[in-house]
Amino acid sequence: MIVMKFGGTSVGSAREILRVAELVGKEKRKKVVVVSAMSGVTDKLDKAAKKVVNLPAEVVEKEVDAFHKEILHQHVSAIKEAITDKGIAEEVIAGVTLLTHSLKFALIGIGYLEDLSPKSLDYIHSFGERMSVLIVAGALRSKGMDAKPLTGYEAGIVTNSCFGCARPLFKRLDNTVKTSLNPLLDKGIVPVVTGYIAADEDGRITTLGRGGSDYSASLIGRYLGVKEVQIWTDVDGILTTDPRTVPSARLIDVISYMEAMDLAYFGAKVIHSKMIEPAMDADIPVRILNTFNPGCKGTLVVKEQKQIEGIVKALSIAKNVSIINMKGVGLAETPNIAATVFNLLGDANINIIMISAASEANLSFVVKKTDVQNALNVLNSELLEGCIRSMEVIDDACIIAVVGAGMRGTKGIAAKIFQTAADEGVNLIMIAQGSSEVNISFMVKENVGDKIIKALHKRFIENNNLK
Repeated sequence: MIVMKFGGTSVGSAREILRVAELVGKEKRKKVVVVSAMSGVTDKLDKAAKKVVNLPAEVVEKEVDAFHKEILHQHVSAIKEAITDKGIAEEVIAGVTLLTHSLKFALIGIGYLEDLSPKSLDYIHSFGERMSVLIVAGALRSKGMDAKPLTGYEAGIVTNSCFGCARPLFKRLDNTVKTSLNPLLDKGIVPVVTGYIAADEDGRITTLGRGGSDYSASLIGRYLGVKEVQIWTDVDGILTTDPRTVPSARLIDVISYMEAMDLAYFGAKVIHSKMIEPAMDADIPVRILNTFNPGCKGTLVVKEQKQIEGIVKALSIAKNVSIINMKGVGLAETPNIAATVFNLLGDANINIIMISAASEANLSFVVKKTDVQNALNVLNSELLEGCIRSMEVIDDACIIAVVGAGMRGTKGIAAKIFQTAADEGVNLIMIAQGSSEVNISFMVKENVGDKIIKALHKRFIENNNLK
């Protein structure tokens, strides 16, 4: 049994959906198919919700009606091309039409109330995947396969009520996923499940965070005990770095869970970092494959690599991040101050990407640029009054991550990495190394990020030079 997850570009149009149906049909093992919304749809839903909440009441219905027609036309057009059986196509069109009417009423309600809560936004976001599973399941059925569309909740993914970035209730999933999916699989039915969305214990729709479709696939794979989780995307697999920056970037055949997790966390967009952990817990291989080049063997993510070629495996770059430097003698004199800071940020749903402390009186950490203002507001809390003398924000920076299991135990690797930066005339702003020893990360000015990536790739991957 396997899980096959198809991202937005893989189901972006009727032609792509037909290709997905062909790939699923060729797979003879039992399978669960997990799909994202059609390419660009989640962004459209997000934009529409945030637009309508600020519109004058008298134009809300007109604007929503125009958006409703646009989104319905996009999906109905795909249905008519992707589903060759007329009866099935009409059935799916009816289902999608019903969903878009619900979407229309929800947007009108948001517009009139002038309120867009995280709970409401999750509900709006869910429509992309809910329409997508209807179409993909219909395409499979029109090809002679028995398929059933399911939401993540119907597939057994139950979460807490943290709308916008919900956490699965892991103890429940061991039972709910099996109970929901095994009866279908035993009958030869292909479950087609919405990625990204689930629901809390009260059945209210939640989302797993952007990129959460990979996470959905990995969770299902873990609790069904599948042989492999396949992530079908629009690239051949995990490369040594972004080929748009370094055209000579190479495909990595095999990579470890820890290496893949660090690459994904620090900017590599092929897979979502959260999806690695469920697979790792159950020791399930994850295979990255290209929907548009299915003959390519892709990249296999496993617990431990049998062979390591070179010391550095890959490089990634994370942009659109900012450093917040906190200074003050009170930081050193206040017990548990770091925990207080990070708890305040966590309660505000602000993710800390990287941490560094130059001294007891200086604490630096990295957040997304979009979270900076919210973070500053949170840190002005009375709980920190008298502890912080000043806060500095550095916006024009990026994170460079150097990843490779071969770095563990290799003497002087950090010095050689930093010397490469120095040879390029680049100053390091911040440095961090995890306890796993497979990742060294540092920050530089954003305008020299690509320059450093090219230099590191040439030295450590193309030339494999440690001198």
